Amino acid sequence: MNFPKKVLLIDDDYEEYDIFTAALNECCKGVELVYEKNASSALIRMAKDTARTVPDMVVLDWRMPQISGREVLTRLRKLPQYSSVPIIIFTGLLDPTHLEDAKQLGATFFLEKPFDITHLIQKLTYLFSLDWKHIAAAGQQI
Repeated sequence: MNFPKKVLLIDDDYEEYDIFTAALNECCKGVELVYEKNASSALIRMAKDTARTVPDMVVLDWRMPQISGREVLTRLRKLPQYSSVPIIIFTGLLDPTHLEDAKQLGATFFLEKPFDITHLIQKLTYLFSLDWKHIAAAGQQI
């Protein structure tokens, strides 16, 4: 398996960082989890990324204050260095309208929250077992 080495989590809830850290330590040791609590600072950081610093995968909360996940996704897909990076929408709101919107904007997968740590470990194990660099169908729910 060719796991991503660096994952960027953008979520306004710090507890999600703790949960992701614990889950990654169980299923995918060696993955660096980078955390951005604020969408504005995340966008500034990502605009400065180069091919050497861009993460292998982005996990993005869909509902955040000030700048929504939708806006972050739209801006990310306009950055050349993020055009093919898998972006996982992390949301508790799996509304079909929002899912279709995110899929059209370039979301790769949808990951539902809330969940327990065991459920997240299972989903991350599945997600990381995919040939994530050659994903054919965008907008898949896991």
